Amino acid sequence: MILSGDDIHKALADGRMIIDPAPPKANIDTTSIDLHLGEPLWIWKPEYEPHGVSGITVNPEHFDYREFSEQYLIEVPKDEKGCYHIEPKRIYLGSTYEKVEFPPGSRLAGRVEGKSRIARLGLMVHMTAPMIHCGTGLGIITLEMLNHGPFVIEAKPGETRICQLVLEEVTSDPGADRSGRQFHKQKDAKG
Repeated sequence: MILSGDDIHKALADGRMIIDPAPPKANIDTTSIDLHLGEPLWIWKPEYEPHGVSGITVNPEHFDYREFSEQYLIEVPKDEKGCYHIEPKRIYLGSTYEKVEFPPGSRLAGRVEGKSRIARLGLMVHMTAPMIHCGTGLGIITLEMLNHGPFVIEAKPGETRICQLVLEEVTSDPGADRSGRQFHKQKDAKG
């Protein structure tokens, strides 16, 4: 069951969900919460994009993502206005400005979805990992972004509403401890 705007306000007030900084009422819609772009923003080294042949084979079941990202990601600089330029045909790893937590026992989970105003320009904000699980500790939400459109999109950290969070009620308490998971309490997109 997807939470309504009123239920979202109640979940925040009751501590079933924590968002830091707290969203203004204007960012809570009828069934979602708008979240902003955070910083930094990362790209894979340009020689490997968009269709570069890196000669590197990755087995996602047997590698250390943080170590890998330290070696192959580079930080995207901001312009003189403090904005990022999200270029066409490039993968970006970013984050939300807000930190989100679904405490154990909250029976809440969330999904990150795009915003139609930027999706219509071609920007996808999550590729295949939209889920924020019940029991997730306070941390940023990583965004796996790809600009499919023909335009450079300007986005300012803390200002640009980049995605929306849809909340769902879990039918029973999952009871699982997520504290040992790789991306628990993320501080940045590198994990």
